[in-house]
Amino acid sequence: MNFRNQVSTGLLMILGLTACQSNPTGNQTLTTSSTEGIEETEPAQVFPDDYAQVCNGIAFTPAATYTSTTGEVHPLYVFDREKDTDAFSKSYRSLPDGWEKSWEESQATQLVACLTVTQETLANSCEFPPDEGETEAYVLETYNTNYAVEIYAANSGEQLDNTTFEIQGAECPMFHMFTEGEYTDTSSADYSQALLEFVKPYVQPDV
Repeated sequence: MNFRNQVSTGLLMILGLTACQSNPTGNQTLTTSSTEGIEETEPAQVFPDDYAQVCNGIAFTPAATYTSTTGEVHPLYVFDREKDTDAFSKSYRSLPDGWEKSWEESQATQLVACLTVTQETLANSCEFPPDEGETEAYVLETYNTNYAVEIYAANSGEQLDNTTFEIQGAECPMFHMFTEGEYTDTSSADYSQALLEFVKPYVQPDV
């Protein structure tokens, strides 16, 4: 035991001398260093429905900034509602290639178009024969529809333009898919073509 203690004492003295020699001031100091880890967090995933607030003039800051540039496509999401007391819902009507981003790329969207039904009048009442074994006919009602329309820069919530559409209801189709158990359905006038013409100067400016 004594031998081990002496060896340990000798080693401590040698280490102490070495420490003094390596410090030109002769002061024995203990320097410690630590690196604080910087916690990096991934940005929260953005989804198409998150853009609905823009229709109420509320900026959605995670969205890409809109700056009108000739020859470029500025991606758009479209929202609509049946009356002004309803919440806006994402529209899934077809848009030209490149105009709408998939949900995985939602954050690249720059523009939001919003449509509200302001008036409807019956255009056609379309009757379809009952299924085999049934007695009640199926009825589809199509409506002439007026819409209030706005387009916003998503990132800032700035309204860029607004207009109204007055669109005639569709003629009776040869076929219509009814919800199971439902014998009546309604159809507002399709605003797709009118919307494309209205938003194109913002989505894909060519002059």
